[in-house]
Amino acid sequence: MQDFTRHPTDLFGDAAMAEIADIVGVTGGAALDVLQERLRAVATEYRRVISVTPCDMPGAPSDETLSQRLAWVDAQLLNPIGKLLEALDPENRHMLSLWPEEVSPELVPDCDAIAEQLKGLQVLGWNVAIMIAKYRHHDLPHGPLIRYHIVAAIAEVLDEALPDLRPSRGTYDATTKQFYGVYPALVRRIFLEITGLNEQLDRLIKEQVDQRRR
Repeated sequence: MQDFTRHPTDLFGDAAMAEIADIVGVTGGAALDVLQERLRAVATEYRRVISVTPCDMPGAPSDETLSQRLAWVDAQLLNPIGKLLEALDPENRHMLSLWPEEVSPELVPDCDAIAEQLKGLQVLGWNVAIMIAKYRHHDLPHGPLIRYHIVAAIAEVLDEALPDLRPSRGTYDATTKQFYGVYPALVRRIFLEITGLNEQLDRLIKEQVDQRRR
């Protein structure tokens, strides 16, 4: 498992790039330098994504499901904001009177400004809820979605840095029920370096290979 306290630019060091070069069958050169630079950029972006997105991947802040997140946004954000905005309505502000222990006006919060900030936060909450509901409707949890985007980014990098590498699912082994070959081995090794997950990714690799055959 990867150490997620490491900076992404510490990834794809000499040892990892030596493994990648061995898989590809090259000994070094400018192509591998370009590959290393591009892979570090991908690692930086998707480790950032993972670090701010609840999902089932190492380094994520939590692993709530989409349904759990939607319930949380409603109960912990939207409902309280609705109550606070109602309380801060000008017609209700007399309930906040401090008389006979009034304080200097500059010590009293600006209710209008607070209400505007809350309205902005409310819009954020609505947008988050809509986004979560959409992906839940399509049965697209964020963990699998992030995996898809990482594999797609890896495939794009390989296209650019190793244009002579032919995308292929590899050869299927009926005994292990897995695909073996240079391209899938390379994608899996890069995915492992970025995420710390040693996964087969057969379906995701197939999607990228199929796209490049059209």
